[in-house]
Amino acid sequence: MSVELNEFMSEIGLETTKEVRIRGGLTYKQKVINSIKSEIKLIEKRVDLKLLKIKKRIDGEITEVNENRFWKPSNTKPNSVVFNIKVKSKIFGFGEEVDRYSPNYFQCVNEKDELIKKLTQIMEELEKLEINHKFFQLRKKKNEEVETELAG
Repeated sequence: MSVELNEFMSEIGLETTKEVRIRGGLTYKQKVINSIKSEIKLIEKRVDLKLLKIKKRIDGEITEVNENRFWKPSNTKPNSVVFNIKVKSKIFGFGEEVDRYSPNYFQCVNEKDELIKKLTQIMEELEKLEINHKFFQLRKKKNEEVETELAG
């Protein structure tokens, strides 16, 4: 702290202290589980798996685009959907790096109950894993060490 700030604080009778900030947030594992639970609740409220159109500003113009969900219709199989798990709009890679332009997908029949069943199975298996399981290891960047996010 500068001398000026220290003097100012003394003049008005304030003291400073240093306290360690403890982040009491959720583990990355819990964030993944919560994300799946939220998506299941959203799907349960829907009639089917048709993606809704939303308005989005692209290059300064308002355009209608499909909403960004865990699932989308398969390009190769008309009666199927492809899906993955997302946390804060980013694909959960099960401990591996994800190529966002060509990610690996899970696939199932294009029925809401079937998608709910698959997501529930994935969630239940993930819940059985320890928080330090390799699936919950986050990669910082290439050539850096792998870190486990325990909180926040």
